[in-house]
Amino acid sequence: MPLTIIADSLELLIRISIALIAIVISYYLGGLLSNYVRKTKVRAAPEVIYNLARAIKLVFLFIGFLVALSVVGVEISGLLIAAGFAGIVVGLATQQTLSQVFAGLSMLVEGRVRVGDSVRVGDDWGVVEAVGIMSTQIRLWSGEVVTIPNSDLMSSKIYNYSKLIARRVEISVGISYRSDVSRALNVIRTLLEDKELVLAEPPPTLIVDSLDEYAVKIRILFWVPSQEFWTVRREILREIKEALEANGIEIPFPQRVVWLQKGIS
Repeated sequence: MPLTIIADSLELLIRISIALIAIVISYYLGGLLSNYVRKTKVRAAPEVIYNLARAIKLVFLFIGFLVALSVVGVEISGLLIAAGFAGIVVGLATQQTLSQVFAGLSMLVEGRVRVGDSVRVGDDWGVVEAVGIMSTQIRLWSGEVVTIPNSDLMSSKIYNYSKLIARRVEISVGISYRSDVSRALNVIRTLLEDKELVLAEPPPTLIVDSLDEYAVKIRILFWVPSQEFWTVRREILREIKEALEANGIEIPFPQRVVWLQKGIS
């Protein structure tokens, strides 16, 4: 009888040792493959690489625990069935959370937005600071950080300006009716042609757009590298004003002409 107890104890000790070895090996292999994925040079966003490496590590660790339980003598099939039912219950209870997770994974795989992208989502316009599994953070131009659930982001229109190689600038300028329109167009066109960051193709377009109450409106369209959009736009606005004034072309402000008639006595 004592020999049987010793043999059973020895067998259990061996099983536990093998189970622990299985967990250690799975953890080591998962970490090894995870590090390999992180160091591999592939065309993917850092967020995708990080989350993929993390998932691989967790999968290997989960497999190691299953093997360990099997070695110890735990019935895996029953455990998997129970886990399946538990998963269904948890899934129903956390449906919204799972929706966020799947939306986050979809965004990471598709690469719709990446850290550093200039985006507009609805009325929110700024730079992407973080793309997570559950939500995405955008730092607005006003300085605040807005956190948007990934499921909401997936169902919204995302305007990603960082994916554009070039971006069109549109400016409207008014000149007085007393000014020479053709001369104003030539001054603006020459200014745009001399700007290094204004693209020659497609060429700038200048249109006499409308005859307003107090000004002749000129619509100016030209293309610039997307990363230089705001810088060039600010410079061009200032330089157009200076160039028009230097050439004697008036940029009017709203005004009214009032005629006074003397009463007949």
